[in-house]
Amino acid sequence: MARTQLLASGVKRGAITRRLSNGHLELLHRGVYGLPGTADVPLAAETAALLACGEGAVLSHHTAVTLWGLRTGTARPVHVTIPGGRGCPTLQGVRVHRSVSITPLDVQLHQGLPVTSPARALLDAAATLTDRDVERMLDEGLFALRILTLAQVDDVLARAGSHRGRARLARVAANHTRSTRTESPPEERLLTLIRAGGLPEPETQFPLLGYQLDFYWPRLRLAVEVDAYGTHGSRTPFEADRRRDARLLAEEGVVVIRLTRAMIEQRPFEAITLVARAIGQREAQRR
Repeated sequence: MARTQLLASGVKRGAITRRLSNGHLELLHRGVYGLPGTADVPLAAETAALLACGEGAVLSHHTAVTLWGLRTGTARPVHVTIPGGRGCPTLQGVRVHRSVSITPLDVQLHQGLPVTSPARALLDAAATLTDRDVERMLDEGLFALRILTLAQVDDVLARAGSHRGRARLARVAANHTRSTRTESPPEERLLTLIRAGGLPEPETQFPLLGYQLDFYWPRLRLAVEVDAYGTHGSRTPFEADRRRDARLLAEEGVVVIRLTRAMIEQRPFEAITLVARAIGQREAQRR
């Protein structure tokens, strides 16, 4: 809570001083207080940062993308954007940004706090992330969480001016009509190899016959599954996968290639060669 809020509620200045001295209040930022243990409460740091930055402050950048669930974890320091030209004190654990381009269209109330919209949060975060980082967050917003549309991204880009994240977000969002989500480091590594090898882009985590295929080329009826040792530690999952592969072939004409985690990580050239050969064979069969 802010000092102004305490005073407005009838708490006298002397009472605030006494409660600070006897530990009944904790100083979080200048003019912002919390009860003992407040720091452990979810969103306490974010709320305190907003109060300290004053009117018009919104949670933004990496804080916003994690609050929306576009990226896992909790962003520290807390990122806050304030209207350009207005001053703000230096705050411990808070990164303050100033913007003259942010508008009410870019701000939403989320979990009871003002937060930049998913599209604006992507734009801000894109300034310091890689293309693949931004692509993964875009996938989460578009296909997993469904809290974002390409039209919203286009609108933010149209108003972005010379924003540092504009070029990267525009590049990643261009023609982004399919998910590129991966669910493990070996899958992510294989996608990198596929792209580096100039092979056709697959669908990822594709649903078919009640299954989810790691990589799938619909036109070729070809799937690639990534197997870890722990996945087949017993006969039951091993046989279940073979039944699945047989059903996919019989009912949908889908050929499944299985690559191990060890092959992808330790023998990447061999792994991508197998994928390229399978793609070539399926292409030849279509002619």
